[in-house]
Amino acid sequence: MLGSPAILAGLLCCFVSAVDLTVIASILPGMIGDLGVNTADFDRYIWIVNSYLIAYVVAIPIVGRMSDHTGRQIAFMACLLIFAVGSIVAASADSMTTIIVGRVIQGMGGGGLLPVTVALAGDVLPPRMRLAGIGLVSSVETLGWVMGPTWGAAILAIVPNHHDPWRWVFWINVPVAIIALFAIWRGFPHGNRGSQRPLTDIDLLGIVLLAVVLVASNLAISSGGDHGAGVNTGLRAFGGTPNPMGEHLPMLIGITIIGDIALVVWERRAPHPIFPMELFRQGYFVATVFANFLIGAALMVGMVNIPVLVSLSSDSSASRDSALLLIPLTLTIAVFALASGSIGARIGEWTMARLGVVLAALGFGSVYLLIDMDHLWHIVPGLAIAGAGIGMLMAPLSATALDAADDSNRGAATSTALLCRLLGMTIGMSLVTTAGIYRLQQLTGRLDPIVQEPGESTAGYFVRQQQFVNEVLSPLGVQVMQETFLVAAALTALAIVPVMRMKHIPIEAT
Repeated sequence: MLGSPAILAGLLCCFVSAVDLTVIASILPGMIGDLGVNTADFDRYIWIVNSYLIAYVVAIPIVGRMSDHTGRQIAFMACLLIFAVGSIVAASADSMTTIIVGRVIQGMGGGGLLPVTVALAGDVLPPRMRLAGIGLVSSVETLGWVMGPTWGAAILAIVPNHHDPWRWVFWINVPVAIIALFAIWRGFPHGNRGSQRPLTDIDLLGIVLLAVVLVASNLAISSGGDHGAGVNTGLRAFGGTPNPMGEHLPMLIGITIIGDIALVVWERRAPHPIFPMELFRQGYFVATVFANFLIGAALMVGMVNIPVLVSLSSDSSASRDSALLLIPLTLTIAVFALASGSIGARIGEWTMARLGVVLAALGFGSVYLLIDMDHLWHIVPGLAIAGAGIGMLMAPLSATALDAADDSNRGAATSTALLCRLLGMTIGMSLVTTAGIYRLQQLTGRLDPIVQEPGESTAGYFVRQQQFVNEVLSPLGVQVMQETFLVAAALTALAIVPVMRMKHIPIEAT
């Protein structure tokens, strides 16, 4: 079953769409230079990343539900076409606005591929192979995150003399989508045609409200750096321009709150909600939702803050080390997600899940204790332990969602669980980052600023300023990064509460 063309094509597409989540890390400097974007306006061009992620998140419940209506094949082919069109727009972009539009289109297609592939594994695999199949999808997706920056760097190395070589990162998606489209068209298993109900049953208002909440909340977070800050602080000191959305922060927060309330009220009365209400009446499904959110938040602390931590090092090879240092975390997630079927068969699926929580919490806690800027590699064991724990959790968290749903809601249940994990990755990480910035402001608030003294040369001033950064500011930044791993450990430990309430329907009863 796992060797069927449809499932192999699904795994390939999940890998490519996951690669595009992180590939920007290695091509962004060249991209913003070629597009003429101010490099200090980080809070603006970060939307090249955010636009894909938000669209990716929004697409999951849309396509998860759509695949229950139209069947997996039609939904999959539609997502592939959308992903290819978005890749073409991004590859052809001549401005930041155009590439953001292309990334949104890409994200809508790429995000939809994931729940359909997981639901397809639930459809075609026998019960005793389902956990291993879900673990395989999770490991392939995680491998995409691991390979994203490396993939981008490899493409830039292959075509270094080509005009705007970063464009090839997007062009290469087109032939991959065409090959997968042919495999899905010819090799899709029979009996996966869905309920064939009309698409008017899809909860369009719920989707719009979800999109509004995500966009407004992320705009509020990205523009919040200007709130209450002086014009000469932060990125502005390096030539950045004020964020045009900064003055609208109260309005964005208000839209987020009202949108959240409206979404909850509407989903409770919608005839075909994107979040099936009957699933939320099951305590163990709600537990799965919270566990996914907490684990997603903890995971992104490690994924994002490790490169930041390394960048604070005075080591000249920091850019290389940041990629290498992520390998113990991301690779062990992929390996243990793939091995979760075998591990679960030996010690029990839910013993494995609880062990995963303990290992992840211990791993992040070890990173907090072992951080030493002179010996960064000491944190490798902690990262590996945390990755092993998260890898053990991925398949059980998805399996519980599948068990909670009947055949007509399997895609929606899977997409809801995946959506909550991604929401944890975005919202949770944003909150942790905001708290870290606030903490850094507390630590630096009483420091005297470095100003150029009368008669001091510009070169001497810059040398003194850099010395201040290396000796004072960088250690404070390391302290804040260190504390975020303690937060990650606490978030993971907190996940033991919902994991203890999760249950799995025995195979014999399936």
